[in-house]
Amino acid sequence: MPDGSDLVEEKITLKYRLIAVDLDGTVLDGDGCIFPGAREAIRDVLARGITVTLATGRMYQPSNRFAEELNISVPLICYQGALIRESGNGGIWWHKPLPLSVARKVIAGIRRLGVQQYAYVDGAIYMERVRDEDRRYARRNGVELHLVEDLTKLGHGRPTEIASRGLPEDIDRVVAHVRTDFGYEVIVNKIHDSFCEIAHAASGKGNALKYLARRLGIPRSQVVAIGDSSNDISMLRWAGLGSVVGDAPAEVREAADWVLGDGAQKSFCEAIARLLAGDTPVEGTTPDFRRG
Repeated sequence: MPDGSDLVEEKITLKYRLIAVDLDGTVLDGDGCIFPGAREAIRDVLARGITVTLATGRMYQPSNRFAEELNISVPLICYQGALIRESGNGGIWWHKPLPLSVARKVIAGIRRLGVQQYAYVDGAIYMERVRDEDRRYARRNGVELHLVEDLTKLGHGRPTEIASRGLPEDIDRVVAHVRTDFGYEVIVNKIHDSFCEIAHAASGKGNALKYLARRLGIPRSQVVAIGDSSNDISMLRWAGLGSVVGDAPAEVREAADWVLGDGAQKSFCEAIARLLAGDTPVEGTTPDFRRG
């Protein structure tokens, strides 16, 4: 019998080559801080030669800051998939801004509902009135704010996104209005009860991840998406493996192959541990494989 010195550690061959990770609620807590253990989990993934990107609804500037903290160096999916840009303030790979004609009609319609709104243009935020929370957000994330008299008269650039903030009932009215009047031209994501975002219909995390994987030469079957919210559904469905972490809504859980629901911090680290252990979904498995 050989002694311990003759034993060779078995190297697990990993199926996946690209992991797209949502930020808020997946690796960030409610205060925007990286969960304990998430940084180390991503470090372990990168050390195995797997590419990691962020797929988030956040603007590029804060996304780039988190990429630097997590040592992620590939292009980032931002603005709900409306922008893919190289980390480190690099070049743009993909951009799906709203046509000005559509943006102006959406802005005019939201204005009639009396809700605060924002236009994201060239990495800056334009608005008709500025609140203290807007100033705090801008300072924290290194974003320029521009106060304008009329958002519908923006003419120097097409908005990457339009967003609205208000009372929950007001945001519900915004979402219903936009989906009814512009459903085939835009996508609208309700981020939480008091905030929603409107982007080009050709954007979305799924479309952006598909494009990024193709540019990187990585087939769909070797792509993992990890998220927790309804705006992650398109990438969870497109990826070869979709993993939901935390206490996600039912429709998000249904879009995934893995459902790990013991709280985002614990379940994200578990998802990464399972990937590094070589776990994969088995075709034809029962729902018991999906734990919630």
